[in-house]
Amino acid sequence: MSKSDISEQLARLMREHGVSQSGLSRGCGVPQSTINRILNEKTKEPRRSVVYSIATFFGVSPESLYREPAEAYEEVDIVTRLYQQMRALRPNQRKKLFAWLVNECD
Repeated sequence: MSKSDISEQLARLMREHGVSQSGLSRGCGVPQSTINRILNEKTKEPRRSVVYSIATFFGVSPESLYREPAEAYEEVDIVTRLYQQMRALRPNQRKKLFAWLVNECD
């Protein structure tokens, strides 16, 4: 039995972006338990709002989570994508990032 498309796509995106379940949860506002259930195929048809939040975080279309896309990424507002990814960082990681940005902008 193979994994469902959404489970495979989510696992692939998390791997490619180096995002943990808890990091994704923090970044997109979806409970970590929901992400875990999708990855373990206990939830095969997540709510539309969950799929949309996850897709927005990764900068892909919600539909791409249900199939193997030729190219998963679509044009997404870069500021929105960066914000979502920064939300996934732990507080100490955010502090390091902002300190680095301040030094680079001076």
